[in-house]
Amino acid sequence: MQQRMWRRGFTMAAVAVLGLTTLGASGCASLAKQAFANPVVEVKNVVVKGVGTQGGSLDVILDVYNPNEYRLDATKLSYTVWVDTNQVALGEIEKLVTLSNKGHSEVVVPVEFTFAAVRAAMTKLTQKGSVDYRVTGQFTYVTPFGNITRPYSGTGRLDGLRF
Repeated sequence: MQQRMWRRGFTMAAVAVLGLTTLGASGCASLAKQAFANPVVEVKNVVVKGVGTQGGSLDVILDVYNPNEYRLDATKLSYTVWVDTNQVALGEIEKLVTLSNKGHSEVVVPVEFTFAAVRAAMTKLTQKGSVDYRVTGQFTYVTPFGNITRPYSGTGRLDGLRF
């Protein structure tokens, strides 16, 4: 009987410790997310690298500011590129980018597109000499508290073709 009560007491103590540990871990994760400031991502430039009969390539140059007191490692980046109102590219790259604490980093995203996707935009570019673009996507950051994914977006105007 005494051994049975001892086991019951031990089991209750173990459950209480496990519960406090779980509560503490979830509390730490919650505090960590509050302590994490989202990096600020801006589209710095879009440079057309080449255009051919089948399509072309461009570099989307992002300026990423890390406002945190610690460095961040970004491991994945998704993107969607719109020229005027036409979606011209959609993709994802896995590339390790280290963002220094309280600093700016330039991230170059190579993008391939088909000529069919940008035909209307190219017509407008040749007629008007410029065209508006928009880039949206998400960065995935590795933190001590797990991966955190945050969106980014930017707009601009492409004036003529720069090769």
